[in-house]
Amino acid sequence: MKKLFLFFALAATVAFTSCSKDEDDFDAIVGTWLSDSSNTTNEAQWVFKTDLSGEYKEMTNDELVLETTFTWMKSEDSYIVEFADDEGTDTYTIGKVLGNTTLMEGDNILATKE
Repeated sequence: MKKLFLFFALAATVAFTSCSKDEDDFDAIVGTWLSDSSNTTNEAQWVFKTDLSGEYKEMTNDELVLETTFTWMKSEDSYIVEFADDEGTDTYTIGKVLGNTTLMEGDNILATKE
């Protein structure tokens, strides 16, 4: 009887510890960010993926102007983004403005999380 009890106790422990990952396991930057511009003719989009890669697009009047990929890494409280094709490197942080989660570069708000 003790062996049966131990088996079920072990099975229950394994079941609770092997649950799938929840959102807390991902970094806060993972997801889609859209430019927060009052000018609706220009739009920028960043997509940060869990594999430390991403995509960036700029559109004007719904026409694609620029499209590139990037890699990213977390460094302390900021994120270092290195764009492909020698587009350069930027450093972003995440903030909160008026209840929105924002992607920031210095004091400039670039985008809000979708």
